[in-house]
Amino acid sequence: MATPRFDPPVYFLRSRGGEVLGPFTRQEVSAQLAARKIDNDGEIRRQGWEVLEKEELWGKIKDFPVFGYAGPTGRQEVYALKAKAKTLWATGIALLVITLAAFIGMFFIPFREAEIKMDAAKELAAKAKADSLDFRKKVDQEVAGAKKQWTTEFESNLKAWESDKSKAVADLLKTKQTLAATEIKLASERSKVSELTAELNATKDAKSAGEERAQASIAAAKQAEASAKQQAAELAASFDERVTQAETRLRAEVDGLAERYSKSAKSDFMRPLSNPRMARVLPQTNQRQGKLVLLVTERLPAGTKLDLFDGLKTLHVTVSKQVLGPPMMLVDVDAGQAGEVSAAAFLDSEVLVRRTN
Repeated sequence: MATPRFDPPVYFLRSRGGEVLGPFTRQEVSAQLAARKIDNDGEIRRQGWEVLEKEELWGKIKDFPVFGYAGPTGRQEVYALKAKAKTLWATGIALLVITLAAFIGMFFIPFREAEIKMDAAKELAAKAKADSLDFRKKVDQEVAGAKKQWTTEFESNLKAWESDKSKAVADLLKTKQTLAATEIKLASERSKVSELTAELNATKDAKSAGEERAQASIAAAKQAEASAKQQAAELAASFDERVTQAETRLRAEVDGLAERYSKSAKSDFMRPLSNPRMARVLPQTNQRQGKLVLLVTERLPAGTKLDLFDGLKTLHVTVSKQVLGPPMMLVDVDAGQAGEVSAAAFLDSEVLVRRTN
C-alpha cells in the first residue's frame, strides 16, 4: 500500500494593524525571525497536514517549537500567570481582613471614649450658653449707649459737613471762574504758539533753502576756484614765454620806429602819429627835471598811470594835471626814475605807451 503524500504546511502572519501576510514557508518565517523583522510574540496561523487545531486558530510564534524558541510556551505562561493571580488574590483577601479588623478596633474604642468626653462637653456647652446670654445682654446695653453717642456725633459731623460743603461749593464756583479765564488765556497762548510754530516752520524752510543755496554756492565757488587755479597754473606756466614774446614784439616795433626816425627828416618829427599806442617824446630843454612832454593821438585824463617802453627799458609816468595844447600831453615821471628823464633813449624818440590803471 502506497504511503500518501502531503504538501508541507504554510504559515500566515498577522500584523498589529490586523493585516494578514503570507503564505510563508517555515524557512521564510525563520529568516524573518533571524532578521528581527518579526518577534516571537507575533501572531501566526499554520495551515497544512500537520495541523491539529482549527484552521482559523491563531497563536504566537513561540508556541511553535519548529521555530526553535527555547522559552516557555504560551500555555505554560498562562498556567504560571494563573497561579500567580491566585496567590495575589489570597494575599489581598488576607490583607483586607486584617485591615477591617484594625479599622473596627480603632473605631469602637475611640467611640466609647468620645461618649465619656461628650457628657463633659454638654455641661460646658450649657455653661457657655448661660454665659453667652449674660454677655449678649451686656453687649446690647453697650451697643445702645454707643448708638446714642454715635447719633450725637453723627449729627454734629453732619452740620460740620454741610458747612464744609457750602465752603467747597463757593470754592468750586471760584475755581470754575478761574478755570474759564485760564482756558481763555490758554486758547490765546495756543494761538500764539500756532503762529510761532508756523513762523518756525517757515524759518526752517527758509533755512533749508538757504542751506541748499549755500551748498550750491560753495560747490560753484569750489568749481570756480579749481578753474581759476587751473587757469592761474596755466598762466604761470606760460608767463615767461608770453613776456618773452611781448618783449620781442615790442623790441621789433621800437627798432622799426627808431630806424624810421633815423631815416626821416627833422621836420617829420612833429607829424601826427598813426598808431594810437605810440607816443613821441619831445626834446624840451627848458622843462623841469621829472617831467616829459609827449606828442600823442589822444590825450588821457589826469592821474592816469602809464608805462613808456623804448625798446630797452621801461619808464613809469603819470598824466599831469597841467594841460598843454593838443596834441601834446605833460606827464610826471615817478620819483625813483626822475634821473632817467634826460636819457637819450627817451628824448627825441617814439615809445610804446601802456596804461597800468
